[in-house]
Amino acid sequence: MNAFHYFIICAVCGFGLACAGVWILAGTGWALLAGSVSLFSIAAFIRRGLSSD
Repeated sequence: MNAFHYFIICAVCGFGLACAGVWILAGTGWALLAGSVSLFSIAAFIRRGLSSD
């Protein structure tokens, strides 16, 4: 797997966690939203690394 695959996986998992967190929006939902923000930031750093080549 290359960096592009990791970018896609992080972005899709972040989107899934965001959807689940908004759906629940209780105690566990906020943790899911925090996880989605974390995965989106990881995907952003991977994207920045991909575009610098």
